[in-house]
Amino acid sequence: MPLMLRSARLFAARFAALLTLVFAVGSSATAQDSTATPSRLRVFLDCPTGGCDRNFLVTELPFALFTLDRLDADVHVLVTGLGTGAGGTEYTIGFLGRRRYAARSDTLVAFVAPNSSEDMRRRELARVMQLGLVPFAMRSSEAARFAVRYTAPTDDAPSVLSSVNDPWNFWVYRARVNGSANAESRSSNYQVNPSIDVTRVTEIWKYTFHAQSEYRANSFKLSDGSERTFILRSVDVNSRLVKSISDHWSVGTRVSGGLSEFRNQDAYGAVDVSAEYNVFPWREATSRQMIALVAVGARRYNYAEETVFGRLSETRPVARAIVAGESRLAWGTVDASLRYFRFLHNNDAYNLSFNGRATFRISRGLSLELRGEAAKVNDQLYLPRGDATDDEVLTRQRALATSYRYGGSVGLSFTFGSIYNTIVNPRLDELGG
Repeated sequence: MPLMLRSARLFAARFAALLTLVFAVGSSATAQDSTATPSRLRVFLDCPTGGCDRNFLVTELPFALFTLDRLDADVHVLVTGLGTGAGGTEYTIGFLGRRRYAARSDTLVAFVAPNSSEDMRRRELARVMQLGLVPFAMRSSEAARFAVRYTAPTDDAPSVLSSVNDPWNFWVYRARVNGSANAESRSSNYQVNPSIDVTRVTEIWKYTFHAQSEYRANSFKLSDGSERTFILRSVDVNSRLVKSISDHWSVGTRVSGGLSEFRNQDAYGAVDVSAEYNVFPWREATSRQMIALVAVGARRYNYAEETVFGRLSETRPVARAIVAGESRLAWGTVDASLRYFRFLHNNDAYNLSFNGRATFRISRGLSLELRGEAAKVNDQLYLPRGDATDDEVLTRQRALATSYRYGGSVGLSFTFGSIYNTIVNPRLDELGG
């Protein structure tokens, strides 16, 4: 025990010394950076939802000097995105002025069509970012280097003002088949995941249909030369219809069904009706949401094996409630939800869960990321009678009884050094570290 205490004290002393050095270096860099006044517009790229190719943007926007921290930037570019009804992405790009541009801000929108290549996505983002940054750059010493270029539409190109004649009437169909496999001398596994999606999304109505299946097989060769194979199957089909009532209210209904060998379910079906309220207007959904949702319905289960409650089938009324929020702003990102599910026939059969993620920019170069989830589990009506075998436990062939689940992570990052080095040089990157 004394040895452990000495080790802990030594670790704490070294960690404190490291933090002192880090903040000293950061303060020195801050003082040095504040005296430097580059001619180019300093831009901080913030893309929490992904899809931004930073190296490409650095190359395509040569008038901008990309910084590593928002406190060093003249413009904070915040990019958030949500999926569109056709399967593409709508990006909302906020241009937040800082320093001498603090009184200036703007917001533009970029649409990326479904099945667009990564190159098409990054070029569209670069085009819109360039348009949004020009008003800031025109007030810098680089203003004389800018010119306007306009690509006129061809004669057969449809006019933006003309009405759209959609032969599909907003219906979108998508089919996928994913498969994977790997093998070693004594083990192998493969899985196949086909799926199909059908959607029709308008401002007032949203209809979605999703069906997917999974087939997974794991084989092991034991020391006695025998071979064991474990197979797991699942099917899930669900359909949802939602109507927008106002900028804040929505109502909907859902029907679903399928099977799950993992959950001892030969077949299951569900139906519910729900209502949802968003504190913020839905047009701001790419940057912030705060919703409250309630739903009531019923579940029907047919079990492969008799459950711990002595049933081979049952139909139960259920209720759900969800409170969830998401915010993507200049200081960081917060995403959290609290979910409650309950079988109405039994007050003790419920599930209460929380999950959250937060990223905070504490100071220049210093960021903190927190993730956590916890659940009180008391709704496993599907558990089969009897104990699971060692094979079932080790290969995750069936759900195991538990009264809780939890997990979490914490991360701290600090970046210091040159804030102006935006040179792109990817040579030998594929070799790794």
